[in-house]
Amino acid sequence: MSVLVTGATGFIGGHLARRLVGMGHTVRALVRSSAPGLEREGVELVSGDLTRPETLTAAMEGVRGVFHLASLRDHWGVPLSTYRTVNTAGTCHLLAAAMQAGVERFVYCSSVGVARYPGRIDADEMLPYVEPTSQVAYHRTKMEAERLVLVAARAGALPAVVVRPVITYGPGDETGMVTRLLVRLARGRFLPVGDGRNHVDLAYVDDVVGGMVRAWERGAVGRAYILSGPRPVTMREVLIAARAALGKPGPGRVYLPTGLARLLAGWAERAWGALHRRPPVTRDAVATLTVDRGFSHARATAELGYVPQVGLEEGMRRTVDWLQGTGRIAKGGRGDVGRGRMAQEKRAVPAPGD
Repeated sequence: MSVLVTGATGFIGGHLARRLVGMGHTVRALVRSSAPGLEREGVELVSGDLTRPETLTAAMEGVRGVFHLASLRDHWGVPLSTYRTVNTAGTCHLLAAAMQAGVERFVYCSSVGVARYPGRIDADEMLPYVEPTSQVAYHRTKMEAERLVLVAARAGALPAVVVRPVITYGPGDETGMVTRLLVRLARGRFLPVGDGRNHVDLAYVDDVVGGMVRAWERGAVGRAYILSGPRPVTMREVLIAARAALGKPGPGRVYLPTGLARLLAGWAERAWGALHRRPPVTRDAVATLTVDRGFSHARATAELGYVPQVGLEEGMRRTVDWLQGTGRIAKGGRGDVGRGRMAQEKRAVPAPGD
């Protein structure tokens, strides 16, 4: 089958494109610039831009399935209007092109963040949408785009399903939360925020990609599916697994209290914002590390057969192996600061993920 993947030059999209090629599908990637790595792996590249609907017609020619992963991620200082141009209007343009081309299956990659941080560890697809209260507009526009997809599907205009991954990690994740955490721990430059008792939900990329393929193959039209990890884990467990993968002793008892971290983040946002620069820490980053939340994949298990296979310890080991292979973490575990490839890790804590 001929399949179009948007966002194939990104972390999850790249893994998905390679998985589909391995399954024998003809895979086309919508790109704005060259991507020789994808071409070498058998992916056809077609030039196009979600913000320019006239470029999407050729991309859809002969396509029977679409995976829509492309989006503008959470960047400090980017206005809501810019997010809406890419994430909301761009999805609308792609939906229209898919309808016109008679696409047989459309999978939209949303985020569990459309319900924000629910303060529970068994959150499911029944939770209502929650308007973000922070400065980051990413989740707001993911929510808007998801609504467009589900409305089209439930109206019978397009056979579409939605997947909502949790924070996803693994080899190839250049700037994700887990990658930044591992590099900072390797360099001895990470101070835990909060006492580590709160839960987070992490899923290894191979599991998430497998869930997306299953949603494409057997998901119910107009349905949303959470793709979460094996179980919610505490931040302390995350730190223990990360340090073990790096060959370091477990975390100590020194940490920055959550309340103080929020105060510092608020001050940093005002001070750096006045200079039109990204602050070293944000309230969203503090929330990512300290708010209690976990998500249930019961629906995906029952309807798709989705069962995540890679546990936290194994996932951390694989990610560390990849980072060591790239030179970003030295074999002894210390981050390779000499390469200058991790300028984004100068932040005090990882920025929020999905």
